[in-house]
Amino acid sequence: MFTRAASRAAQGVQRSLGRARTLRTFGLLITALVAATGCRAGIDAYAGDPDSARLAATQVVSSVQFRFDEPSRDDRYEHARMRMARYALAPSKVENDTIWTRRFGSRREVTAHGRLVDGRYVFSAREMVPMPARIGESRHHIALDTLADGDRLWYTQVDQAIGSVAPAAMREVLVALLRSAERSESEIRADYRGTMPRAATSFGRLAVLDSVRTVRMTDGSTMVTLGLQLHPAQIEQEFPDFARYLKKYVSPARYRFSLHDASAVGVHARDTWFRLTGANDRVEFVFRSRDGKLQPFDGPSRPMPDTLSIHVHAAAKFGVFTVGVTDMRGRFVFVRSAGEVGWDVRFDTPPQWDLPPVAGRLVRGSLNRPFQGEGVTARLTVKRLGNGQTVIHRRTQLAVRESAIMRWLGNLGFTAMDDFAGRVELQEARFLSQGMRAMRQDIASLAAQTR
Repeated sequence: MFTRAASRAAQGVQRSLGRARTLRTFGLLITALVAATGCRAGIDAYAGDPDSARLAATQVVSSVQFRFDEPSRDDRYEHARMRMARYALAPSKVENDTIWTRRFGSRREVTAHGRLVDGRYVFSAREMVPMPARIGESRHHIALDTLADGDRLWYTQVDQAIGSVAPAAMREVLVALLRSAERSESEIRADYRGTMPRAATSFGRLAVLDSVRTVRMTDGSTMVTLGLQLHPAQIEQEFPDFARYLKKYVSPARYRFSLHDASAVGVHARDTWFRLTGANDRVEFVFRSRDGKLQPFDGPSRPMPDTLSIHVHAAAKFGVFTVGVTDMRGRFVFVRSAGEVGWDVRFDTPPQWDLPPVAGRLVRGSLNRPFQGEGVTARLTVKRLGNGQTVIHRRTQLAVRESAIMRWLGNLGFTAMDDFAGRVELQEARFLSQGMRAMRQDIASLAAQTR
């Protein structure tokens, strides 16, 4: 789940829905790969007894699989999502459009219901959609508000039901996965090959765990480095459009996400707790763990604060242009309650922008607007609803001040979104659905072994 949190936090600060779609592909792949390289203890952590744990794990994996089973959208929702992507950074162009399912005052809303129908996951635009009540069912809500100063505010919320798993159990799964990394390379590889062989093979068509390095520290903690290598060329025959898309948008991307102590002064100032870097189709995770709990890279072991500082450096290529941010900083808060666990991220300090010379002639003041006031926010949690279902809850908020440079960035982002729609999205969905189906089979095999 940590990788998914990092990915969704990144999506919350993308310049358009199109670029967020690009990172979604990558983020979900990393998440599935981490799950596929997990251990038997990670599956057991879903509940207090083996049968309940395997049932909960199957429900979670099934929910994700359903989402990618031949996804389709009704005409109204498909038209709405493409229009919103096209004008994400020029929202005045759509505020009086017919795409909205509901209007009141200055607020515009699009709400959609996602569900599995005859083996296909169908999204349907609706004026009102209740919270999901069945595994895999989802509610997608997008709103646009006009603020007092004339700027616009985008708000999104997605809730997808994953079954009866307790939110606190998802935290225990993460602890188990971290603890499983506190072993030798041979033990780690033997565990995931024995626990998730089908999933590792399925996802391994595109990416492999190419390096594992663990160093045992004198205090009993372990410094861990995991490397994943993407191979888009290996899926060209089966998924040609998806492979080309990855080569075009993901392969040239460069990024680094890191978590640090929030304090800028004192003995623990800016201590590093986690780092993820990516370039040249390779992703590397670095962390220090002791008994399944993250530790600072340097110094003695100690409890991790509830609030850390997240630092982001990222650059993506759009045709001949490269667009990026340097030293974007925000607050990374751990949500820990009986009914909800996860992460809440807020970026409220403008970053340094890396823009091509053509953008240098445009006024850049509007680039800082999203980071003013409440800033760019992204929340990713596992949450128990009143109807008994547990959901993966995602929420983002982004303010936009329209300008020439924002429209330029929006056009770049929509190009990525437009390239993704159609065959690429269907091939990506088929690849992920196959991988999650393989995980279900692995979990079923584990259940059979315990009988």
